[in-house]
Amino acid sequence: MARRKNKKAKKRKAIFIPISLFVIGYFIFNLCYYSYRIMVLEKSKASLQNELTTLQKKEENLTSDIQKLKDPEYIAKFAREQYMYSKDGEYIIKIEDDNVIDSKEGSSFDYKYLIYASGGCFILLIFYVFKKKNSD
Repeated sequence: MARRKNKKAKKRKAIFIPISLFVIGYFIFNLCYYSYRIMVLEKSKASLQNELTTLQKKEENLTSDIQKLKDPEYIAKFAREQYMYSKDGEYIIKIEDDNVIDSKEGSSFDYKYLIYASGGCFILLIFYVFKKKNSD
């Protein structure tokens, strides 16, 4: 009788263990898969939220521009400034701004070359000192 129970228990284990392992594996897989999907969707949501705020700001700017363009005085001022239109009897004189630095002129000093040069001099000085100590 004990042998019969033992065979039945082995038979139940042979059926129950693979099924339970499959179910557990299925749940773990789904847990990992949906956790990953949630993480990806949250990142997407954050980027879309940033895009939404920038588009809302752009919309506000455009609506304010529309309101400004409904004013004929603003249109006349805008045309005079941007397209150099003038009223009858007006002369347009364009004055260059002297404070604007042309990037091609390179008037700003680039400090990285100074740092490289001082670093190179420091390394040469160290080599010279060690060479002098070794020769003495």
